Amino acid sequence: MIYSQPVIHKKRVIENNRQYYLEEHLSLDLYDDQVLTPTESIDLRDLHDVSYKSFSGDQGLLYLHTNKGVRTFLVQHSPIKWIEAVKSQSSG
Repeated sequence: MIYSQPVIHKKRVIENNRQYYLEEHLSLDLYDDQVLTPTESIDLRDLHDVSYKSFSGDQGLLYLHTNKGVRTFLVQHSPIKWIEAVKSQSSG
C-alpha cells in the first residue's frame, strides 16, 4: 500500500419500522495499480480525476471520477496528500 486516506462510510438501516444511520470509519487505500474503497476496487486506468470540496472545517467530500461514474466519500480531514499521491501514481 502506498497511501491510505481515512473516510467515513454511512449506511442507512431500517429496523422495527425505525430508520437510523450507522457510521463506519474506513479507508481508501492506494496501491500501485488500484484504489481500494470500502465497497469496490478501482483500477487506476479507470480513474480519470480526483477532486475535493471542503464544507466544514477540515471535513469535506472527496470525489473519484471513474469511467463508471463519480464515487463520493466523506472525509474528516483534508485528503490533499492522498490526492497528490494518486495523481503521482497515475502519471508514473
